[in-house]
Amino acid sequence: MTYIQRWLEQATRLRNFGMVILLALLIITVFIVPVVVTSSSVIDQISQDVLLSSILVSGVTAASDRSKVFEWIALVVLVAIVVRWMGWLSPSGPGLAIRDGVGILSLTLLCAIMGVKVFGAGTVTRDRIGGAVALYMLVGLIWADAYQLVSIMVPASFTGIPAHDGSVDRATWVYFSFVSLTTTGYGDIAPVARAARSLANLEGLIGQLYPAIVLARLVSSQVSGGASGENQS
Repeated sequence: MTYIQRWLEQATRLRNFGMVILLALLIITVFIVPVVVTSSSVIDQISQDVLLSSILVSGVTAASDRSKVFEWIALVVLVAIVVRWMGWLSPSGPGLAIRDGVGILSLTLLCAIMGVKVFGAGTVTRDRIGGAVALYMLVGLIWADAYQLVSIMVPASFTGIPAHDGSVDRATWVYFSFVSLTTTGYGDIAPVARAARSLANLEGLIGQLYPAIVLARLVSSQVSGGASGENQS
């Protein structure tokens, strides 16, 4: 076995391990942190930034297959992480808006990477299925940051938002985002500003279309993979 072959095998193992870590971090962010974190203190916000940075690093590692692409994407993610942490120089007002904006942009980049992995050519693998689940959860986190950003830019954009010490816990935005994404709609929180309503409508549309599109893509990949295998035999 040549050096290049060994390097490629190690890179494949690292990508697979990165996907497991990414899914674990997303589960922690969506399901565990909202239960454990019940305030919006500085320590809690720092832990959220640590989680976001870890999600970006593990996601890029899991979804990057080519070295040149990986280098450029890794550079962009590194810049996004640095800018996100520099937002702490102004922890309120513009600084908070910058942190949310950088979080949205960086997670959107990761979604694009995952989208290429999920909807690209190839057969159905565990990595592709894991990427589809991660992509769905990333959409929910992006919209959570978007809702928070809208609430900062346009006060009183939502009704029914519980506040802690004058600020809204991010877990509330994660909750509302996934309620909208799954079109559950309990009605306890409602968007009233135009920007908030547009975001909620778009997220609900994505929540309806995404499972059908992903399922159709996975089925077509499986069928095409089976057909190519039969032709070769």
